[in-house]
Amino acid sequence: MHSMRSSTILFIAAFLISVVRAANGNSTSVDAPTIVSAVFHYDPSKVAAGVAGGLYFIASLCLFTRLFMNRAWWGLCLPIASTFMSIGFFMRIPVSIYPNSLPIFMVQQLFIILPPAAYLAFNYILYGHFIVNCVDRHHSWIKPERVAKYFVISDITTFLIQGGGGGLEASTNQTSEKLGADILLAGLVIQTLSFAFFMLLVVHAWRSILRDHILPRQEPWGPILWILMFSSTAYMIRCIYRVVELAQGSGGYLTTHEIYFYLLDSLPLFIGICTYIIYWPTKYLEGSAKNIYPMTGRS
Repeated sequence: MHSMRSSTILFIAAFLISVVRAANGNSTSVDAPTIVSAVFHYDPSKVAAGVAGGLYFIASLCLFTRLFMNRAWWGLCLPIASTFMSIGFFMRIPVSIYPNSLPIFMVQQLFIILPPAAYLAFNYILYGHFIVNCVDRHHSWIKPERVAKYFVISDITTFLIQGGGGGLEASTNQTSEKLGADILLAGLVIQTLSFAFFMLLVVHAWRSILRDHILPRQEPWGPILWILMFSSTAYMIRCIYRVVELAQGSGGYLTTHEIYFYLLDSLPLFIGICTYIIYWPTKYLEGSAKNIYPMTGRS
């Protein structure tokens, strides 16, 4: 466990150092307008994309290892999404080489924008397992068995909205590009508000548990609350960044500097998923005395 924690810290450090060196100082493209320059307003760094793709791929392998060792099939969405995001980063390399290739650009955009919805879904599912397997249902505002369903439906909706917006944003037509950016922004705002409500749901459950004079730190499931809040906070940083970035418009400071994409988008997501490499939740779920929620994982 100690070596795994050290490796995760090294992954994050490598990610941070590499993207700062590779992405910092990237200037706005002054060449003839291309799809990439119209949307990104900078030349994507091949080095940063390769480093990010490689680290996400390593994280995916670690998550798959955790999942298969514990046979926790309910968590399959997390490593699969991380793998797709790794591919999305690698796709930024051909995007920088073929900046007018619409198919390559759209695949890259979708593989970068959409996987975080699955990261959120993992937290929704974990919350439901935690409430029913470890504590009492009355601690949750929403029936725990339905939490994942409701929030996943919300995320699928924003998934479709963002996907449509991302596709239109790649258009060389100025009107279509602006419409795509507005649609993408609307999808991100809805997703951010939805996830903020989920975090309030976790906080409410935590406060309700404390009101019943139950001390989480003395329970085998105690770390789950910290894991959920830590990873969710990391994801929320990304959500807020994306909303602010798009709200600034195509010429905004965040939009025109690639380094912020890595530091405030890719890195928080990476930290969030790496949390589960260190603290895979089935250990804490099965440590509870209760066992009334169907579980397939084992520690």
